[in-house]
Amino acid sequence: MSNITDYLVTKSNGLLKLQPEGQFSSFNSGSTEAEVSEFLYALVRNLKPVNVCETGTFLGISSAYIGQALKDNGFGKIHTLEILKENKEKAEKLWEQLELNNIECFLESSLTFSPQNNYEFIFLDSNPEIRFGELVKFYPFLKEGGFFGIHDLPEDLCQGNINPDHKDFNSWPYGDVPDEMRELLRTQKLVRFHLPTPRDCAFFYKPKPRYYKQ
Repeated sequence: MSNITDYLVTKSNGLLKLQPEGQFSSFNSGSTEAEVSEFLYALVRNLKPVNVCETGTFLGISSAYIGQALKDNGFGKIHTLEILKENKEKAEKLWEQLELNNIECFLESSLTFSPQNNYEFIFLDSNPEIRFGELVKFYPFLKEGGFFGIHDLPEDLCQGNINPDHKDFNSWPYGDVPDEMRELLRTQKLVRFHLPTPRDCAFFYKPKPRYYKQ
């Protein structure tokens, strides 16, 4: 196969079907774009994490790429959190077809979930209005040298964004950056970079003590 997407599409036996999205491609309007999923795969292949966490399983596509990367690494597991039973069932059907047994899905809100490990990579893709809160909650469980990823998050973090249909919602759809997250960025306890994809994607690095700071 020419790349990981071709491999997973073929192995899914019809469960995964690509569609164009501008210069990118996707499987549906809610999951990560195929190219972003390939980035997640490559990141996990390079990080060699033992434990990964994801919020917002949806149909299990991003977790499939991560799970395949862990499988190709030869070790590691992913915990993924979903609040809708039907999504969990569809995702588990996909993982079974792909022969990925290193993914454990919890039918539980990320805000009530008790992390069972410290993680080297945490990918946040649940409802946008709770993703900043998730970052604050899971920060203590992210190992130094690890990464957060937040899907659908543009460079301006949606700050000051106004939706005419939700005028009472500040910085729609994420809400204002909480003080705890603002302080983590100000003190470089998290360092941000951005991928300009169709739906945008932000990443945050948790520096090790040797990280150079100006």
